[in-house]
Amino acid sequence: MKKRHLAAILLASSTFISACGSPEEQIHKSLEETVVLEKDFEKQQKPLMKLEKEEKSLFDEMMNLGMKKFDEIVSLSDKALTNLDKREELLAKEEEAMATSKKEFDKIDGLIGKLKDDQLKGKAKELQELMNQRYDSHKQLVKAYNEAIKQDRKVYELMKDKELKLETLESQIESANQVQEDVQAANELFNKLTDQFNEGKEKLYKEAGIISD
Repeated sequence: MKKRHLAAILLASSTFISACGSPEEQIHKSLEETVVLEKDFEKQQKPLMKLEKEEKSLFDEMMNLGMKKFDEIVSLSDKALTNLDKREELLAKEEEAMATSKKEFDKIDGLIGKLKDDQLKGKAKELQELMNQRYDSHKQLVKAYNEAIKQDRKVYELMKDKELKLETLESQIESANQVQEDVQAANELFNKLTDQFNEGKEKLYKEAGIISD
């Protein structure tokens, strides 16, 4: 059974030069506040990864035991189900942090129009679109991750059935693995967009003259 690995890349902060309350500085301030708000998102990453490793260990232990030690299988399955519950809670906190981040980020919409330099304004709009794509990709990541948890839960519920047939278990494990591939793809896209946004943000700051080298 494959295990997903959620290691999302976070927004990067920057050092800036004061721009005396200009639209450029206000955009910078809002973007950097977005970084701060995503710290709550960051806090969920290590616990999630730790729980994923713990679940994998539980699953491997069950596979090594075999159904002859059914009581132990049931005990381990219950631990795995509790693990999934905890991950759902962490994922909900991560989703909430991203929603708060987006609320702050949306403030730049009214500031972009105040930029006097048309070229700078165009780049700011491109950056805005990229960030919105990133938020959308995170929604897809959360959706896929929740579906993966749902499919994993079915695996552990099945393993508590003493009359379970091997082909039934194998079929459900295959379904779980397929969803986990969706999680991996969604995670890679989110990380790619985060990298692109960080790079675009630095270029925007430098061109606007509000960041030091």
